[in-house]
Amino acid sequence: MSKNELNIRTEDLTLEDVGNYFVETNFDRQTIDTLKSKKTVVLQGARGVGKSFLLKVAQKEMDDEFSSSKALAVYITFNAAGLLQTSDPERFKHWMLAKICNRIIREARKKGILQSSSSVFATLASGADDDTIAARLEALSKALEDAWKNDSEPVEADSGIDPEMIKDAVEDLCDIAGVKRVVLLIDEAAHVFIPEQQRQFFTVMRDLRSPYLSVKAAVYPGVTYFGNSFQMSHDAELINVDRDILDPGYLASMREIVIRQDPELEKSINRNGAVFDALAFASSGNPRTLLKTVSAASPLNTTNAQRVMKEYYRDTIWAEHLALADRYIGHGAVINWGREFLQREVISTLHRGTRQAGDADNRAFLWIHRDAPSAVKEALRLLCYSGILREAGTWVVATRGLTGTRYMLNVGTRTAPEADPISATNRLRDSISIKRFVEFGANHEAYESIAKLDVEKMDAVQQEFIKSQLDRSVDLLELTDFAKRKCKELGFDTVGKILAASETNLQEAKYVGTVRSRRVMNKATAAVMEYLSG
Repeated sequence: MSKNELNIRTEDLTLEDVGNYFVETNFDRQTIDTLKSKKTVVLQGARGVGKSFLLKVAQKEMDDEFSSSKALAVYITFNAAGLLQTSDPERFKHWMLAKICNRIIREARKKGILQSSSSVFATLASGADDDTIAARLEALSKALEDAWKNDSEPVEADSGIDPEMIKDAVEDLCDIAGVKRVVLLIDEAAHVFIPEQQRQFFTVMRDLRSPYLSVKAAVYPGVTYFGNSFQMSHDAELINVDRDILDPGYLASMREIVIRQDPELEKSINRNGAVFDALAFASSGNPRTLLKTVSAASPLNTTNAQRVMKEYYRDTIWAEHLALADRYIGHGAVINWGREFLQREVISTLHRGTRQAGDADNRAFLWIHRDAPSAVKEALRLLCYSGILREAGTWVVATRGLTGTRYMLNVGTRTAPEADPISATNRLRDSISIKRFVEFGANHEAYESIAKLDVEKMDAVQQEFIKSQLDRSVDLLELTDFAKRKCKELGFDTVGKILAASETNLQEAKYVGTVRSRRVMNKATAAVMEYLSG
């Protein structure tokens, strides 16, 4: 496998791949077992930490165990939700309900528990058979997703479905087909930062709960709006997908994640153990970041790893964070302030402490007073979304008995500015302590420039993100060179044109047949959707 072939996205993997690449830890096993249970679960984590992968592992295990457990796993991704940002607020709700119902029917059909003459879901469509219902719901979902192409045309938005109808239909399915329960594994429930969509989703998530139906949803930290009707302590169990970098088995599990994908890397990793360990520790528990940096540092050695750490943690990770200003319209000021705050105040303070202490400073944590301005908290939550920060405790007591929130700074951003990032990272790994942190009080002078910003007004800004992004070049998407080249050859050189294309369109390109067009379109669409959803 070449350095460009390490798979960094779950959507590129088959369920067989997921099973082969899965490296189980105690935390992962507990999480997967909870996902397979009757509980309602919110799975929270930054980009690339493995939320989708854990959902897929749960799906695979439930599929393998279906004959004995009779628990039906239904995996759904809401990554197309961003295309429904229109003037009609009902579009998302009915698209969501139609998509959920359609996927339940499809999965039940694949398991052979719905026959063609079945009318288990008849209540959803005036007595029509399930095939007819599924076809109608799929057509409705597609029409709503395509409405962005001509927003002036009227589109039917009413699915005729509500949560109670779905629960009744699922109960009928369980009674008739001998299924014990249905488990909805919903990915990409962050909905491209649109608070209203998220509030609608969590209301539906709460309303769908029954003895026969449970919902698990993957969300991002900091940018998820649960709404007033959904109370985490009562309506769901929250699981944070944060790999503990201080766990004794952390480095071994991260090493195994890479080797499972490319066994040929094992010799190189063993020869350069300290180098790999630095990259793994710098990734702060994010498998996607580790795979990216290991791939970019191929062949693995000190020189390449030093270069990659400087490029990725000094430049790339910050550029990706600043790009949120394009997606999160109205928040540019706090996004820029967050970068400057960490670089000028936090990281520089830690480096000064390191030099003064003779390379003995073991701090990678910061503490923010609970009464810090709202705009400061807004900036920090967006940094958590990007994975540059991670919440590491609330109501933490600091100097003089004051309370606040503790955050862990991404280790790579902490050590990359050093002259020798690899050595600095390994020194930090040997001495880091969660008990030591840089403190920022309620009225720190660094807050002055944004303290008076009105966060509520920022959240109220109507987002025009999708329309502004559809004209962007295909070159901005993380596709293979082959996929980009074929898309361009056919004139699909923008995000919008890819979304409007089909597999048949791609087959017009030389050397692209049925199999390759399906692969290219799947990867292109997945990359586009991930791009649009952050």
